[in-house]
Amino acid sequence: MQRIRVWDLPTRLFHWALVLIVFLAWFTGDVLESSMEQHQWLGIAIVGLIGFRLTWGLVGSRYALFSQFVAKPAQVKAYLKGDWKGVGHNPLGGWSVVVMLLLLTAMVLTGLFANNDADFTAPLAFMVTSDVSSFLTRVHYLVFKLLFVVIGLHILAVFAYKWILGKDLIQPMIDGHKLAESETDESATGGGWLALILALSVAALAMWGASAAWYTPPAKPAVQTTPDW
Repeated sequence: MQRIRVWDLPTRLFHWALVLIVFLAWFTGDVLESSMEQHQWLGIAIVGLIGFRLTWGLVGSRYALFSQFVAKPAQVKAYLKGDWKGVGHNPLGGWSVVVMLLLLTAMVLTGLFANNDADFTAPLAFMVTSDVSSFLTRVHYLVFKLLFVVIGLHILAVFAYKWILGKDLIQPMIDGHKLAESETDESATGGGWLALILALSVAALAMWGASAAWYTPPAKPAVQTTPDW
């Protein structure tokens, strides 16, 4: 069988950048608790990555599109029976991507309004009350734990495919190619420069919004240092 291109370069760069940044976010948030500023900027970077992936899922190459891998219930049922064949994410893998993106979105959105009950408040915390910020902080930690469970299941699934089914899912995410399983399998097409520029623009806009760079705090009233008399 010939080798076909499955994952385009932007999808692969997104995947590995997300792996690295989520790890660093955990490390700076849970291990180095004094590195909250770095943790904040890593969270904003994740916002950008999510914005990119959501856009790329609409305008990217064939197997990166949501319409290609978000399976219908009948497709999931066929896959569980062993009757499904295709390229890219299988039906369960596709839904795991959706769940992971939802958890990542919930994690960064709550994190943008969080605080550490000490000397740190997130960029958008000024938009909510302190009670709401504290509540979202607790949700942020909970979602982070759920995300790590999903990541663990994802890693187990990757190795299970390798050891049990003999299918390597890691190498295609490195070089973008895999062996075709049938003569009808085709390389990915689409996702040109205009699509890439659009996705990067959305990512940049999302990061700008998350960083609160658009907000100018109200000026503090001047403190009178001399007596009225």
